[in-house]
Amino acid sequence: MQRILLVGGGTAGHVEPALAVADWLLKNSEDISCEFVGTKSGIEMDLVPAAGLKLHLVTKAPLPRRFNLSSLLWPYKFIISILQSLRIVRSADLLIGFGGYVSAPCYIAAKLNRVPIVIHEANAIPGWANKLGINFAELTFTAFASTSKFGGKWASAILAGMPIREEIYAISSLSKSERSARWDATYRKLDLDRSNRTIFIFGGSLGAQSINAVVAKALPELLSAGFNIIHAVGQNNKLPESVPGYAPLSYITNMADMYIASDLVISRGGAVTCAELDAANSYALIVPLLIGNGEQVANAQDLVDKGAARICLNSEFTSEWLLSNIESLALAADNWNIKRVAGAKSRAAELIGSRVLQKVSGK
Repeated sequence: MQRILLVGGGTAGHVEPALAVADWLLKNSEDISCEFVGTKSGIEMDLVPAAGLKLHLVTKAPLPRRFNLSSLLWPYKFIISILQSLRIVRSADLLIGFGGYVSAPCYIAAKLNRVPIVIHEANAIPGWANKLGINFAELTFTAFASTSKFGGKWASAILAGMPIREEIYAISSLSKSERSARWDATYRKLDLDRSNRTIFIFGGSLGAQSINAVVAKALPELLSAGFNIIHAVGQNNKLPESVPGYAPLSYITNMADMYIASDLVISRGGAVTCAELDAANSYALIVPLLIGNGEQVANAQDLVDKGAARICLNSEFTSEWLLSNIESLALAADNWNIKRVAGAKSRAAELIGSRVLQKVSGK
C-alpha cells in the first residue's frame, strides 16, 4: 500500500483542490492511501474528515507580512512545525503540496526524509511556500499558463488547470431539462421568486466582511429592483435575517446548484473560485482581495479577457458603486448567458492523479 500525503490548508482554495486529487486517486487505485496535513484553525478541520480522510495537524506558522513583536516568534513556530512534519512525512511514499503556510515545513521535512515531492500552484502568481517547494519538487503543476513567465522551473511546469469538484465540471454537460429541474429545486428550497433575476454573492469559504457590508447596505434597493439575492456570508460571520427575495447562508456545500440558479455572481478572485466560474460558464463581478502578491487580480484576468467577468477593486466596491452598476452588470450577464463560450473542460485532478500513480508505481 502506497501512502500519499496531501498538504494544504487554511482556506477552501488550498483544501478543495487537494481533496479533488485525493478523490480521483482513491477511485482509480486500490493500492494507495491518502492522508491530509493541515492545521487546527483551517477549514480542513471540517472538509477533510467529511471526505473520509485522516487529518494530521501541525503548528500554524504563516510567514509574517510585516515586522512586529509577534513576528519574532515565527522562526520558533516554523521550526516546531518542521519537527512535527518530519514525524508525519517519515513513512510517506510521496507528498503532494498545494501551497499555503502548512506546505512549507512539509516540503522541508519531505526533502530531509527523501520523500518525492509534487506541487500544484493554484494561483497565477506563485506563493512563497511553492516558491520554496519547487526547488525540491520532482513534478510541478500549474493552474494558469501565465505562471510560466516567472521562469526557471516554472517555465517547464505542466499546465494542468485547477482540480475542482466533478459536479462543477458536470454543469456544462447538463441537458436543458436537467438544468431547469435543478434550477427550479434551488428556487423552491430557498423560497425565491422564479420571475426575478438572481445574484449569487460569496466571499470565499471564510466570507468577506467588506462585501457583506456592501450587500447589507444595498440590499433594500436590490430587492426593490427585482433581484433575488443568494448570499453566502461565511462561517465566521453572523447570519443575517432572511427576507423575501434574500437567502443568506453561512457556507455552501452544493456550489454547483448555486451556479446553476444564478444569473450573476459576485465574488472574490480566489484561484478555485475563478476555475469554478470558468467551468460553470458563469458571468461574474470579481472583487479581488489585495493580499499577498496581488494574485487575485491575476487569477481573474483570464475570465475578463474572454468576456466572462468584470473586475472592481475592493477599495472601489461600495453600495453606491454596486447600485449604479448593477443593471449594466446584469445586462452583461444576460448577454453572456445567451452565448456562453465553452468553459474549462480539462480534468486537472485526473492529469495530476495519473502522473502521481505513475510516480509511485515506478513507471
